[in-house]
This record gives sequence, structure tokens and C-alpha cells, in this order.
Amino acid sequence: MTALDLERIRTALADDFTTIDYVEKTGSTNTDLMQATNVADGTVLLADEQLSGKGRLGRTWTAPAGSQVIFSVLLLPESLEHLGTLPLAAGLAVTDSIEGTVLKWPNDVHVDGNKLCGILAEAGPVGQAFKAEPKTELTKVEVGKAEVNKAEVNKAEVNKAELNKAVGSAAPSARVVVGMGINVTLTREDLPIEKATSLALEGRDTDRTELAITVLKNLRRRIVQWENQDPQLLRDYRAVCSSLGQEVRLETPSGDVTGHVDEIGEDGRIMVAGEYYSAGDVTHLRPTAK
Repeated sequence: MTALDLERIRTALADDFTTIDYVEKTGSTNTDLMQATNVADGTVLLADEQLSGKGRLGRTWTAPAGSQVIFSVLLLPESLEHLGTLPLAAGLAVTDSIEGTVLKWPNDVHVDGNKLCGILAEAGPVGQAFKAEPKTELTKVEVGKAEVNKAEVNKAEVNKAELNKAVGSAAPSARVVVGMGINVTLTREDLPIEKATSLALEGRDTDRTELAITVLKNLRRRIVQWENQDPQLLRDYRAVCSSLGQEVRLETPSGDVTGHVDEIGEDGRIMVAGEYYSAGDVTHLRPTAK
């Protein structure tokens, strides 16, 4: 196992993310960021091993130490109106970075029909999270051109309302965390599910540090598109979505739906047999037998 080069990662991503933290082992990087206090928008948490990694609907996604690129990113959006397209944006960050990958709706990254990467986006209360990096040893905090005096900050405690006022932006509506685990060196025996793969199994020798940098840079670019509701985001998604045009079976809590995938809507929902379904409506999506 080659260790992640944190100095290299932090240097390469200094203009893209507020804080880049690392833990050798944890239960879940998503859970860590969802529960963190005094944490800034744009914080990245990397890990070498997750003991309780999770996917959609509570499915587990774990692997041996050092065999994946594992990270989560914390965001503080002003609105959750377009949350349904954020997982699609995260999936695109991976297909942008790894040649020959496609997206099975909504955000499973596949190579030749096998899953390479798990992605999970979660939302919760803002709590003690801030739109700019908390400062603990400065006499003032400069946010854009606005300054907050240290007396108002009260040393280590940054008041969220004052900080948002200084920035001149609306208060965040929620804490959103996007996490992913990309299989890099897993062997066949290590795979968490039968229909999975790794870059090593695909014959690709991968530098985990370089992959982390590339995916995170692409993720920042796709997050900006998502925040701005750039129509190019959905155009790019449709171009790499392998589910479009397929005959599929949607498994839902109320029963199965079989039909043709006609469209991916502007809100990220999938249209099957003329009806739209959100990711939360669907337990599984599978191609029908030919």
C-alpha cells in the first residue's frame, strides 16, 4: 500500500477547498463530516480505511486499508431545491477523471457493467458549520472585502450569523456531505459485491494521490456547475449515462416497474415508461433480460 501524499494533495487543491483533513481509519467519512463541529464549507476528509462505509439505502461499501480513494466533502448550499442533481454531478467528477467509465443512474460509476465507485450524498441540519473557514488565532477574519473583528468572533468561536452577514450571502439551508469510495487495488476476493471491479482488475496501475487530486478538482468544477444550475451539467450527464435508452426494471417499495428509459429530467429524476422516478423512489434499477 502506497500512502496518500497529503502535502501534495493540499498544495494541488489549495484554491479549490477550504480545508483538507485526513484520518487513517474511521467508520464513515460522511458520518464524520455530518457530525463535525466548527467545520467550514468546502472541507474535505480523506481516509485510508472505512469500517462502516455506506451507500444508498444503507448498503455497506467497505474495503481493505489503502485499497480505495475514500473522501467526503462538506457543502453548505443556500437551497436544497436542486439537491437531486448533486449526486449526478459527483458521478460526473469520476467519469471526467477515469477513462472508459459510464454512469448507471443515478450515480453508480461502471466499467463494462461492473461497479467501480460508490457515491452517497446526504443532507442534514447546518449545526456548527460555516460558510468560511473558522479562524482561531487571527485578530480579524477577512471574507471577501468584509472584516469581522476578533472581539466579535470571540477567539475560537465564530458566530455563523455574523460571518454570513460579513460575507453578504444568504444563510445556508442545510449541511450536505458528498462521499465516495473508488476501488483502486482491490482483488477479486476483496470486492464488496459480485458485480464490482477495481482499477487494478481493469489492468490500470493507479497513483492514489494523483487520482484523489484529479477527482477532487473535477468535483469542485462540477459543484460550481451544480450551484449555478449550468445546463451543461445535465447535458454532460446524459452523454455518459448508460441507463438512457435501456429496457429496465425499477424495483420500488410499491412494486416493480418495467419499461424503456426515455429521459433524465432536469431535476435528476429518471423517466421510465412515461413516468418520472426519483432516486429515493427506487430500490434497484436493473436492465431487463434480453
